[in-house]
Order: sequence, then C-alpha cells, then structure tokens
Amino acid sequence: MKERNSDVAVVWVNKGLNEQDPEKKLHYFDLALELDPNNPVALNNKGMLLYKKGKLHEAIECYDKILKQYNMSRHLPALYNKALALKKMERFEAALTFMNRALKQQPDSEKIKLHVENLTRIVEGKEEIKPRVETRIPIEKLAVNQVYTQWEPPAVSTLLAYEMKCSQKDIKYYKGFGEDLVKEKIIQDKLNRRVYCCGTCQFHKKELCQHKDTKAMLISQNAICRNFRPE
Repeated sequence: MKERNSDVAVVWVNKGLNEQDPEKKLHYFDLALELDPNNPVALNNKGMLLYKKGKLHEAIECYDKILKQYNMSRHLPALYNKALALKKMERFEAALTFMNRALKQQPDSEKIKLHVENLTRIVEGKEEIKPRVETRIPIEKLAVNQVYTQWEPPAVSTLLAYEMKCSQKDIKYYKGFGEDLVKEKIIQDKLNRRVYCCGTCQFHKKELCQHKDTKAMLISQNAICRNFRPE
C-alpha cells in the first residue's frame, strides 16, 4: 500500500511540475504530500511556492522536513532555498550557515559563492543593510470590497480531522481502516465537484466571509481557501 501511495504521489508531483498556475501547482504538491509526506521534490517545490507568497516560516518547515531525511547537509536545493528564506527574514548568520553548507555540496557554483560573499559582508558589518519597506496592504484593508476568487482548498486530511473532531496529529490514532477511507473519498469527491467551496463554508454569511483573515471579503462561489470548514 505504501509503495502504491508513493507511485500515485509521483503522478501528482509531475502534474505540479508541469502546471503553470501557482495555486494549482501548490494544490498538486499538497495532494502528493498527503500520500507521501516526505517526498523531497514535492516539499522543495511547495517551499519555493510558499516563499514566493511570503510565507517564509512555512517554506522553511518544508525544507527542514527534507533536511531531516538527509542528515541536515546533503540536499543542495533545500539548503540553498532555506538560506534564501532566512536571508529574507534578515536572519543573516543562520542564512550564511546554510549557504556555506550548500557551497560544500557544489563548490564550483558562482551563484552560491556570491551569496556567501554577500552574507559574509553583512554578518561582518561591512555592508549596510537597507531597511525593508513593507509594501503589503493589511489584510483587513485589503479584504473590504475585494472579491476572493482563488481555489486553494485545505488538505483532505485537515477536513477529515475536522469531521472526526481531532487534531491532525491524533488522526492516525483515531482513524479506522474502512469507514474513514470512505470519508476521505467523499471529501475528495466534494472538492473535485466543487460542492465544498466558499458558498458552503461555515464562515460564509450574506455573500461575505466572516473568517478573521478575510473578514468582509466578498467571495466567489467557485472559490475556496485553506480556512474552509463545511457548514
């Protein structure tokens, strides 16, 4: 069963790699990780997508899951990408540590060498750090009169844990072998048919979202977000 899950996960990974839309790419990688939580390709690509969305902590979590499998120092893409995320967070000493580890894996890389030189100058105080300008609009201002149209559903395991009234960490202890597999298929089917969408979410009231992250945002009936919970 485990080998079969891994094979199906590879199919979802390939779909994600070939997809152009970032949200759909992320969705495919999430599907792969539901079946194979340690798939390094899915984790690394999901991390890069989260990095681009500004979700740096979540991106680093993806890279860390890879590095735990590779003794923290033998997976070049995860080392390099974690260093970039740490640099973006202005954690320069930590970024330099991981960029140096990446350089050990590929000592001839001019790109990595330049990053190491730049981070070294910053850590040693030889290069002035320009203050980061916050350009993002606060969510409470962005939400008003805006229409949410993205299709970014939560993982099936998240919705299953919600229905079983337990945490995702505990779900494997409460989960049965027959009935809950059927529940998973039902949940996936509802997502595929767009039965589960903003219009059937418990936070949906009078065409507006009432969740704290997107409160007062208008919603499309063909949209869904990570905070979706069925009525």
